[in-house]
Parts: sequence; structure tokens; C-alpha cells
Amino acid sequence: MTIDSKIDGMLSELLQAYPDIHDAREYFFQGIQLLKHGRWQESERLLIASLEKAEHFNDLQCKCYATRSLALLFRYQGEMAQALVLYQQALELATRLNDFWEQSIIYDQIGTTFRMMGLYIQAIEHFRNGIALAEKARNEEGQATTYNNLGIVYRIQGDLIKAAEVYELSLAISLKMGKDSIAASTYNNLATIYIEQGKFDLAIKMYKKNVTIMEQLGNPAGLASTYSNLATTHFLQNSFDEAKSMHENALAIELRIGDEPGVAFDYYGLANVYKAKGNLAQSMVFYRKALDIETRIGDHHNAGMTYFSLGLLYLDDIGDPEQARLHFEKAKSLFELVGDAEHAQQAARELRSL
Repeated sequence: MTIDSKIDGMLSELLQAYPDIHDAREYFFQGIQLLKHGRWQESERLLIASLEKAEHFNDLQCKCYATRSLALLFRYQGEMAQALVLYQQALELATRLNDFWEQSIIYDQIGTTFRMMGLYIQAIEHFRNGIALAEKARNEEGQATTYNNLGIVYRIQGDLIKAAEVYELSLAISLKMGKDSIAASTYNNLATIYIEQGKFDLAIKMYKKNVTIMEQLGNPAGLASTYSNLATTHFLQNSFDEAKSMHENALAIELRIGDEPGVAFDYYGLANVYKAKGNLAQSMVFYRKALDIETRIGDHHNAGMTYFSLGLLYLDDIGDPEQARLHFEKAKSLFELVGDAEHAQQAARELRSL
């Protein structure tokens, strides 16, 4: 549905729902707050109303902000083509206003949209434009953010050296500014690079820096995620006791805040740890716990991974090929359901070998 078709009748409805809001910028700020809290439908209505009022009163700055925010909303909803159209409109407005700061933000968000679409050359081009404009506007936070986003694309492309270089640039700026949230994201991204390079000690060092930041920010979800990453890294080093401890740290937080996907992830990790330590009974317990959650919340892909791991446990460690077959079949079915051809073929190979 086009934006124009959504505008009709909206303002009168909004005036009844939000009687204290009178101008475009008030609609915009209220819409942004709703967007931050995931209330997308309400946010869309307010942002469109802001856009309409800004158009009526020729408030180009507010029109630009509202258009960019609507583009972000469409991107969140997976409507990438519509998002790009709106971003281009916002960019034209920012250019008319000679607002380099706003242009740098728009280029960064267009780059992220292209990255999500798998169009990496276009993403890199827009990120580099965003960095240049952020530098021109003396928007150091924008530079740090966009360097970080550029690094993600280089990592996806397999250019780990370039990725690490731009991550380091992002980190230097964010630390100088005291922007802990950006630094934390960059530490995580650097850790991923180091893991892919087999530099596990450096990865652990990055994650530990992130733990400190998450504690300072009072971000329990981020802290739990970082503990989970530490657990995975210790496991790759065959440091199973450290991995177990980190998974347990993560679980304590996830259970407290009700993060069920996180709980399932760390149950699965603990299952792998117990299997590696030769405790098959405990491994089975934690695989089952993970599977119960994955099934309940409809996480078909991770449920497939857990069924596959159970199949290997029954086949290689317990010596029960019939149970192995049942679990490989369930894994294959779930992988096919979500379109994961690679893992579906892997499950099929295991079935053929029985």
C-alpha cells in the first residue's frame, strides 16, 4: 500500500487519539518513541501525519526526518524497495537543506539496507559516502557507526584484513568520544574477526572488554549475549570448564529477564560441553531442554540443529542407530521447512549412511 493511500482520514483519527499534539514535530517525536519500542503500526500513523503536516507548513527539516524514519520503519518490516524510495526522498531533502550531518546518516542507513539485500558493492559505496559526509559535518559518532557497518560488509565478503582495519577506526573514534555502545558493538565485531582467524585469545580479550561495558551500561541482555560468546570461544579452544562457567553466567541472566531464545542457545551450548567432557547423560538433558524451548517458540532452524546433534549423540556416542535415524529425519524435515538446503543435505547423508 502506498503512503498516499494511508493518509486519508488519518489526521482526524490522530487528533482524537493524541489531542495534545498540534504540529508536525510533535507527531514526529511521538512517532519516533513508538518506533523505538517496536510499536510499528502506531509509529507509522504518526510519522505519516508528521510528513503531511510538514508538507503543509513547508517544514523541510521535519519532512526530511519523518521521511528517513518511515524508511527505517519499512526496512524493519522487510519492505526494502519502499525503504530505498523513501531514503532517496529524504536524501534529496537533506541535500536541498545543505545538511551534511543528516546526509551522512541517510547514506549509512541506505548502506545497511543494501547490505541486508546482499548488494555489497552498493553498500560499500554508500557507507564510504556516509563516512566522507560525517567527516565534513564533524559527526564523529556517525563516522564510528558507519566504519563499524562498513566492517560488517568486508567481513561478509571474507576480507578480514579490511574489516579489522575499519573496525579499529570505529573503535578509536568511539573510545575518544566515550560512546560505549558503539565501542561494545565494535569489540564484538573484532572478536568475530579474531575467531575466524583462529586468534581465540584476542577474541576473548575483546569480549571481556565488552563485559565491562555491558556492566557499566546496565545492559543485562547484552551482558548475557557476551557471556554466551565467551562460552563459544572457550569451547573452540577446548577449554570446557571455562565454557561451562560462561554458559551458566549467561543462563542466570537470561532466565531472570525471560530471554527464551538465549536460554535455548546456552542449554544447547552446555549440551555440547557435557558431550565433549564425556557426560552423555547431562548432554542429553540439556539438548532436550533446548529442544523444548525451540519447539515451543517456533524456532524451526535451531530445533533442526538440536535434532541433528541428538542424532549424532545417539549414533556416535550411545550406539543407537534407530534413535539416530528418527532424529536425523526430524532434523532433515525442519531444515527443508526453513529452506536450509546445506544442512538438509547433511542430514540426508547421515540417513544414507545408516
